[in-house]
Order: sequence, then C-alpha cells, then structure tokens
Amino acid sequence: MVGKLIRWLIVVPLLGLALYVGYPFLLKVTGRYLITENPLQKADAIAVLSGGGDVARTLEAVRLYQDGYAPRIILTHQVLLKGYEALPRLGIKVPEERDIQLMILERMRVPRTAVLQLTERANSTQSEMVYLTRFLNHHRVRSVILVTSKSHSTRARKILAGTTRGRIVIISRPSRYDTFDPEGWWRSRGDAKEVLAEYEKLINHWVQSAVSNVTGWLWGRDRSAAQAEAGSDFPVLRGEGRRAGARQPLMARGG
Repeated sequence: MVGKLIRWLIVVPLLGLALYVGYPFLLKVTGRYLITENPLQKADAIAVLSGGGDVARTLEAVRLYQDGYAPRIILTHQVLLKGYEALPRLGIKVPEERDIQLMILERMRVPRTAVLQLTERANSTQSEMVYLTRFLNHHRVRSVILVTSKSHSTRARKILAGTTRGRIVIISRPSRYDTFDPEGWWRSRGDAKEVLAEYEKLINHWVQSAVSNVTGWLWGRDRSAAQAEAGSDFPVLRGEGRRAGARQPLMARGG
C-alpha cells in the first residue's frame, strides 16, 4: 500500500511535468497540421478559393501570376452573405468579394483575358471543389496551384484531391499575406477561432469521407466522385443522342 502510494506520488508529478513541457509543442503541431504547402512549380492555372472577402488570397494569386507560374487565374464564387440580397431593394450597392477581386487584379495589371470566373455560387468548401473540379475538367486543366488561407489549405487540398480523384496535379499554396501564426495561434483570438472552426470542419470531412467510402463499398459506387465527375468523362448511354466528349460551358470569361 505504501509502495503504491509512493509510486503515485512519483508518477503524477512526472505526468504533470510532461504535460506542462509538451503542451506548447502539441499546440504548435495542431496549428502546423492545418497548413499544407507544396513546392512551387509551373501549372496550367491558379485557382483562388473564395472566402469572406479575404484579399490575401487574391494578392497571392497575383504574385504567382506575375512570377510566371501560370497563365490563368480562376476565381471561384461564394454565396451571398446574409442580408446582402436585401441591399439592392434598399438602393444600397455594396461590392461583393468577386468585385473586390476583379478590382485588385485590374489595379495589379492582370489582363482581364487571363481571368476565368466560375458562375456557380458555392456554400461550402465541398461544393466549391465540386464546381472547381467540373471547371478544370471542362478546360482540360491538368495541374493547378490552389491558393487559399493558411489554416484552410490542408482541408481544401484534401477535398480537391478527392473530387479530382488524382487526375489533376494539385499544388497547395497558402497565401504569404495571411497573418495566421501556427506557432502561437492560441495567443490570438482570431487565430484560435480559425483553428477550432477548421478542426470542426475537418472532423466533419473525415466522417463524410468514411460514410462515403462505406456506401461506395456497399453499393459499388462512390457518390461524391460521381458528382465531381458529372458531365466530364462519363460514357454516352445508347439512345441519348449525345456526342461523345461533348462539354457544356461552365464559366464566364474575363467578367
């Protein structure tokens, strides 16, 4: 009994010390995991993900374009923020994220002919990647630099890798203008909110992926991949009267 008590008196302080010493390291690992940055290389296009008016992403795309990494910049499109649809009825004109992006690109001397725009409005990263995958397939893009925020880059790349099914080379490039700090995110309220939100969404993504894989195994198909590839590489069914390989326009070019 005395020996067991002595062991506990030794073990508990040691565990406490280990947690105290390792706690900052674990926090840093938590922040670092959210960031995925691949070595830069030339690609067919630069895709800028939408995200609540985050101009850091657009600035990164401009820098990459000016440095010659890709000849085109692709802009995705997000849903209107709450209340925005009521503004025109009140005679109030407020620029959307897309308007701000185009203004930045114009001021930074990016030709309008080098800018491609998705027309579908995405309400989540998942739907955004589905629309982007269709767009990339339609334009036969085989490599893309994916520009987004630092804390969003790991999840964004994972989802796009799933919707493209490995057929497109993805180069993840979080914006250098993003101020998120993976080494000390817990000291900033804004960064802490980003981390908590991203891990919540990552868990949701992992759960959805697991369910999708199980469903695909049971029913012989992967529903998410089918959605992403719709209209791009499906065989023509007899009697449809559709020309093989025909593609429908999915974009507006240069605004």
